[in-house]
Amino acid sequence: MYQLQDSVLVVKGIGKNLQDSLASQNIEQILDLLLYLPLRYEDRSSIKTIQEIKGLSQEETKIVKSDENQKVNTNFVTTKAKVLKWNEYRKGRLLISRATIIDETDQLNCIWFNNKFLKNKLIVGQEFFFSGNLKDGSLMQATVEKVADDAENIHTGRLVPIYSQLAGLKQGSLRRVLAEAIGKLHQSGDLEQVFRDLHFPSDIDRIILARERLALEEILYLMQISAEHKREHQKKNAIFSLAETQETQNLELPFELTTSQEKAIKEIFADLHKSAPMNRLLVGDVGSGKTIVAAIPANALVKNGQNVCLIVPTKILAKQHYNNLKAIFKDINFALLSSDSKLDQAATEQSTFYIGTHSLLKQLEKIKPSLVIYDEQQRFGVKHRQLEEYLDQQKKQPHLLSMTATPIPRSLMLSIFSHLDLSYLDQMPNSRKMATTWLIPKAKELKALEWLVKELLVEGDRKKQAIIICPFINPSSYGATENVAAVKESLEFIKKELKKIYQKLDIDDKKQLKIAALHSKLDKKKQIKIIEDVYAEKIQILVSTPMVEVGVDLPNADIIIIQSAERFGLSSLHQLRGRVGRQGQESYCLLFSSANTKQDQTSQERLQKFCKEKDGLKLAQIDLENRGAGDILGYKQSGLNNLHFASWTNSEIIKKAQEKFKENPNQESFLKAYLEKINTSGNIETATN
Repeated sequence: MYQLQDSVLVVKGIGKNLQDSLASQNIEQILDLLLYLPLRYEDRSSIKTIQEIKGLSQEETKIVKSDENQKVNTNFVTTKAKVLKWNEYRKGRLLISRATIIDETDQLNCIWFNNKFLKNKLIVGQEFFFSGNLKDGSLMQATVEKVADDAENIHTGRLVPIYSQLAGLKQGSLRRVLAEAIGKLHQSGDLEQVFRDLHFPSDIDRIILARERLALEEILYLMQISAEHKREHQKKNAIFSLAETQETQNLELPFELTTSQEKAIKEIFADLHKSAPMNRLLVGDVGSGKTIVAAIPANALVKNGQNVCLIVPTKILAKQHYNNLKAIFKDINFALLSSDSKLDQAATEQSTFYIGTHSLLKQLEKIKPSLVIYDEQQRFGVKHRQLEEYLDQQKKQPHLLSMTATPIPRSLMLSIFSHLDLSYLDQMPNSRKMATTWLIPKAKELKALEWLVKELLVEGDRKKQAIIICPFINPSSYGATENVAAVKESLEFIKKELKKIYQKLDIDDKKQLKIAALHSKLDKKKQIKIIEDVYAEKIQILVSTPMVEVGVDLPNADIIIIQSAERFGLSSLHQLRGRVGRQGQESYCLLFSSANTKQDQTSQERLQKFCKEKDGLKLAQIDLENRGAGDILGYKQSGLNNLHFASWTNSEIIKKAQEKFKENPNQESFLKAYLEKINTSGNIETATN
């Protein structure tokens, strides 16, 4: 009998050479082998007579999906018949094999290509199972398995597992090895049945239940690891903790805080009173006032002689925060640092609020901040948010506060688990409304541009402004992205269309709108000049790449057009939409799509969802369903789902795991050793890959 921890070498059919090949793919124990899951299953279970098969039309492929996206292909036909005759011949380099099979009802032709092993398998007069696709009245590329009364059929006459290539093993050989391992597995509980249902299921429902068992075990494992990480974090000591009496007394602000801002500030202060370092995520839609929520506790720390670092994704945003916060907190010292700046040693002797881009991370050892704040944390790589990369882990740690308008799925999952505490701003100051959003049909885009011009030409107490976003700077030469909007091309096109609109509306030269382009390849001085002209209202239409997603606060911007909107994640679209209407004025977001026919339905549905949904957290949940959560314990982020068996979108499994973990937090998942190994090596493929 076999144990899960036994070497694969003990399994009949695995010799030393095969063991070495399997080891190169991190399959060393029987458990590793049994968790090499099928890519899909082929339904060869319905055994029909030849007469019944001939009466069938070619069926469409049907897909049955569990929550883990396991596919069952059901367009196979299976029959039990004897070989009447067969022959093989070559047509050029192509080896063609033909057989006529017969049962009590009729006979049928079978055709194979380049199968040199058939001549040793097919014996005239002997009975076999044949499973294949029916095409033009013949059975094509059929799998052949000898009918044996004393053995279970594993290749035909059932749901048959199909695997990706492993160590040079053919599909049939791999099935035989797995059948041997499962048939002689000695394991307590129901694990033997789980593995049988994964590899040789009796029906589709058994596959789903077995996959859900693996998913449950994986989520349990992650919860256990997450809880352990939090316990380890709580053992650390913060560089500085505020006295219990220290709050926000004598702080005068030029505006009134919302109730949710006040609540979040209290939660942050409560963390700063503790001896363990804070690890909190502050979530709030664009314009909800996250920066002031972070700045008030930071102000208290600086007044207590501590340094604080605010890290932002762009120089423009760093400068804006520097100017805005300096105007509010007049009695503390601020320093603006960039990659070009050298840290003044004299300045470090005075408690300071440092503001800069990610280059500030390299200065942390010198600054020794008591609090590090990440603004727009979805713009930073995960490594940039791991302070241990930049600080001595043996020493005391700074408090960490991350801020985001729309949490990336990874952070959303962290809040479901136990790494991060969560504060959520669900109120907008000054009754600010999110921009009204429309998805504009292709045929109406020029009409929308004309509407834009009319809106911007309306005279009032201020000049209205608009932003037009393009994903690319230059047009793409790649077929898949050749239709995606580019800044330079759009600028010229819009200028031409504006001339036509001016003629149509009889707009004289003096009233015509000023337009400019902004992108990262412009000279830095030119970038700054354009931004200054936008702030000075000398430019009314800014055509830009998504570099304005964060870091450009345009109070007068009323309208934003996002071209090739299907190219953006919902989080980015939400950020871009938040660039307009920041003074509480009526604002609009227009989505243009360049999706091709195949993409149309999916992208249109996704963009329509975005038009209707204004809540950043709900958009993050939609993004989560579409993109996966990333590696919550490591460095992988959106688009890379590092779960091997589970799915972040299966809330029922997560709920069951939470309940099971609550009942027994010390129960160890049988997948622990396996998951630790593959998360370290990253070399084992599973059916989810």
